[in-house]
Amino acid sequence: MEKIDSYAFKKLINNAGIAFMGVPVKESMNYMPYGLKIRDSLYTKAMKLLNNSGYKRVMLSDLIDPDSLTEIDKVSKVSGGYMRVKNKNLMIAAGHEVNAYIYIKELLKHGYQYSNLPVKIYNFGPVYRANKNTKFPFNLGERKSFLECYSVFKTEEDAEKELEFAINWNRMVIKELLHIPSIEVVRPSSTNKKISKRTICIDSITPLNETVITGMTYFHDDIFTKSVNLKYKDQVEKRNKLAYSVHFGLSENILLSYLLNSCDGKNLRLYSFIAPIQVNILNALNDDVYDNEIDNLNNMLKENNMRYITEKIIRKKINSKLAINTLQGIPITILLKKERSNIEIYSISNSVKELIATTKDINTCLVRILNIIVKLLDKNDKKIREDMELREKESIVECNKLNELNEIVKNGKIAKIYLKNTDESVHIVESYLTGGEVLGFGLKKECGHDIVTQEEVDTIAFVSRRS
Repeated sequence: MEKIDSYAFKKLINNAGIAFMGVPVKESMNYMPYGLKIRDSLYTKAMKLLNNSGYKRVMLSDLIDPDSLTEIDKVSKVSGGYMRVKNKNLMIAAGHEVNAYIYIKELLKHGYQYSNLPVKIYNFGPVYRANKNTKFPFNLGERKSFLECYSVFKTEEDAEKELEFAINWNRMVIKELLHIPSIEVVRPSSTNKKISKRTICIDSITPLNETVITGMTYFHDDIFTKSVNLKYKDQVEKRNKLAYSVHFGLSENILLSYLLNSCDGKNLRLYSFIAPIQVNILNALNDDVYDNEIDNLNNMLKENNMRYITEKIIRKKINSKLAINTLQGIPITILLKKERSNIEIYSISNSVKELIATTKDINTCLVRILNIIVKLLDKNDKKIREDMELREKESIVECNKLNELNEIVKNGKIAKIYLKNTDESVHIVESYLTGGEVLGFGLKKECGHDIVTQEEVDTIAFVSRRS
């Protein structure tokens, strides 16, 4: 796959009509209509999976009373990432954890509909987080939108079960839907946040020699519920008990990780199921006599639930329009133009132009055009998936020697090592690195020789640079 640097990616996102990045300041991101349609399509699919699993969408306030953070700050300094509103006793949340649990507490208190445990909610919208690395093209502050999911249960066992759903949901969106090259890890205890008993994250692999966290799952257990005193009434024991919670979600990184990994270095490449325009019909016949036949083509696409646009175009504008379509990742263009007394119909997909038919009557070719479109959409999606899977395969390198580890990481690869899951082992490995870290431990057991002690272990770890 083609390499691309951070500057070139930002330029591509701008030129392709996705968003202005770094305007008016470097932390900013302004979506354009085309980019917003892609974004909405992706998140709609993710939210549909939540809706089908009993989660209810809510809209949580971004404002928070600093006093409500006092207890959780004793566990971990959560408020450190929040912005204080000048001259007011208010802060702007960098995440909605505390607000979400206070909200659920109020539901239980007032007996609103859907207020019996378990309660499952999600919030989708922007939050502000100070950017950590402005060299990376999408670690921005503003518009760092999160699809945040919260679920609260009566027992720790029920919360543990939901943790499995949360992990699988992230996996379904990132791995099974988008096929983003990635690794799934449990954070080491040494870098795990104290607000979570266990943290599972999916790091997207990128062509920029760094991974970026895309999906997160936190087992909050009773940490947050205790801090906001979120309890339920046990009807058997006739007393209030602390509830248990799970938090998971996706950040804006999912869309940008997809666009970064799927592009060919100069042009976007979109899966047909998230492309705002699947088929662009370019009518270069320059004769209104064919309008009824073009209408029949449009109706056929509409009847088959295709997202399409049809445009009349003069011949000298054809090449520039095809270049724009390729830049924006429009999967298929159908071009109709006149050559002497015949109509030539072409398909253009992934920069490959093929003659579909030479005819005098477009109506006689409608079924053939549809069949080719269906075939090319499938081919487009398959090619993107294959390239994504290849990047993942080529990016992960097995390593069994500590003195080779740093070179692998410096070259932008992810080192897969056998390592005992202890803070001491993590510290030893990271002492050999300049700029890298132990991202976490694999969820599945694999047997091999520990890179530090050479003893037999059944745990693997992944090492890389993380943005």
